[in-house]
Amino acid sequence: MNSQATLDARRDASELDLEHVEQRAGSSGKVLGLRSDWARLPGRSVEVWLLGEHVATGVVDQAAEDGSVLWIAAEGISTRRIFDKSSGYQIWA
Repeated sequence: MNSQATLDARRDASELDLEHVEQRAGSSGKVLGLRSDWARLPGRSVEVWLLGEHVATGVVDQAAEDGSVLWIAAEGISTRRIFDKSSGYQIWA
């Protein structure tokens, strides 16, 4: 495969990845991205995923300084929930 074909294949793959992320954006039109910096998320609306399954959506109420855990604020009849990185949870914001 020549270098132009390689660049074209990478561009096509990147466009497909962006389309997938945009589909996750929902009606808000905002593009979501996987976040590893959990300590910076208090006050942000996020989605919580585990093993490819959507677990929760909400606003981050608090996060540990080391970014190892975060809490999603209670809303309506839902109680405040804690999620930890070591269990495999992923945060998209």
